[in-house]
Amino acid sequence: MITLPESLEKNWYTRQYYGTVAHNAKAVYQKYMGWYDANPVNLNPLTPSDSAKKYVEYMGDTGEVLKKARADFDKGEYQWVAEITNVLVFADPGNQEARYLCADALEQLGYQAESGTWRNAYLSGAKELREGTTTDTALKANSSADLKKSMTPEMMMDYMGILTDSNAAQDVNLKINLNFTDTDPYLLRVDSGVLLYQKGMQADDADATLTLPRVAMFTILNKDEAKQQETIKIEGDQDILKKLTEHMVTFEYFFNIVEP
Repeated sequence: MITLPESLEKNWYTRQYYGTVAHNAKAVYQKYMGWYDANPVNLNPLTPSDSAKKYVEYMGDTGEVLKKARADFDKGEYQWVAEITNVLVFADPGNQEARYLCADALEQLGYQAESGTWRNAYLSGAKELREGTTTDTALKANSSADLKKSMTPEMMMDYMGILTDSNAAQDVNLKINLNFTDTDPYLLRVDSGVLLYQKGMQADDADATLTLPRVAMFTILNKDEAKQQETIKIEGDQDILKKLTEHMVTFEYFFNIVEP
């Protein structure tokens, strides 16, 4: 285990209130070496759900597993209890006994955590296991006014590429001039479902030319046709925005973090 030297660890201003050595050391390793730990078993592992089901098949009676987990919980082995009960949850998300015991273990880890971010993560997992994942269709990740002001055209087009289901759009090929009124122009292309862009470029053979302010890109990301008509001028193919957004998916604002 990597630790700070004692002379640093005992100073209040180098305590692990936010980041942690255990957490950040992994990030540094990944930056320089990548995620692979050199163990070939970890090159292409089973999904957590598939792996969990095989673990349960090998372990046998889940009742006995839970009995041992409760005993370990009483001994304060909260990390191990969280790990083994989470295997049971991934194998069977409806196993309420495993969910509650995993939540209890995560809660104890949260109480013990010096790092505020770790504590939040532990307690968020415990809340999900007890209450389920929050759902609120009114919330949108891209509805913030500050977000709209801060995102560059490159960020918005990168996000558009993330939203595009490339498998569904594999036969889509588009070429669009983006003539921004408040920043540099771009050439936006969709080649076999893959979204690409070039700054300062325009194509004479583009399917359409869009004249728009930068923030109007959000009307495309949100598929807001009424706002598109108000803010975007289209020369060429009048259906270009429908073709561009046809295979864009909508991500849920909330998602599971401790169960499949």
